[in-house]
Amino acid sequence: MKRFLIILYILTLLSIVYYLASGSSYYGTPYIERPHHEDYRALRPAGSLGIVFGYVGSAMMILMLTYSLRKRTKLLGKSITLRNWLKLHIYLGVCGPLFIILHSSFKVQGLIAVAFWSMIAVALSGYVGRYLYQLIPRNQEGDELTMAEIDKQMQLTTEVLRDKYGLAPEQLAQLETLAKRLISTEGSFVRLLFGAIIADITRPMLARRLMSEMKRSFASVDRGLKQLARLALERASLARRIEMLDRTREVFHYWHVIHKPFAIIMYLIMGVHIGIAFWTGFAGLS
Repeated sequence: MKRFLIILYILTLLSIVYYLASGSSYYGTPYIERPHHEDYRALRPAGSLGIVFGYVGSAMMILMLTYSLRKRTKLLGKSITLRNWLKLHIYLGVCGPLFIILHSSFKVQGLIAVAFWSMIAVALSGYVGRYLYQLIPRNQEGDELTMAEIDKQMQLTTEVLRDKYGLAPEQLAQLETLAKRLISTEGSFVRLLFGAIIADITRPMLARRLMSEMKRSFASVDRGLKQLARLALERASLARRIEMLDRTREVFHYWHVIHKPFAIIMYLIMGVHIGIAFWTGFAGLS
């Protein structure tokens, strides 16, 4: 799924960049002068290409709903994990609005503007929701872990550090202290949240700093320092997520309260817009 989505992202974004570049002259023309542009009949919202952008973008926005369907029902089966459905949901949520923007030819007004900005709000809040989602410890299927499962995961990491790398109890404690210098596990929720964001952005740098510290502190450990650093950072990151867990769940709940109304408004107006387009013949099928 990861490779499939990478290819899908590359192909989709390349096609968007291509159409954006090839239509740059039209998109840069003042709105009142566009009917005189040579690409007007193709790139206007009801044009031969513009309408295709609308179909593709609308289809992607509608297909986003399959994640909710998979999450709440058994209609789509269990062959694809919830985590992978979420990845597909994010892909559709990233690329769908881009096609809608091309469909609009960068000009929205009236009732459509409400749907458009609701779509933008849904997309932007989706990034926030995705980040909050991954802060809650989950298994490979995407289901939230219980505290017992989280404790077991912490214990397994400790056993790997002890048995595979031969770290003594005092070395484990020292390694935990070194990791916590880089990934704070104490403080207010806001402090931990900003710390998590910064740590995710600078993770390669943190790993190198930890490896440098370990070379000085663990002279006896001469193998697998990179893997050891990764495990130590993962363990400290998990400890931080445990510390943030209750507040993250609460914020995630309020995120749903904000995210859903924008999505409902977007889909309602999008449905009205598509219905009127077919009724008036602007959908290109009349």
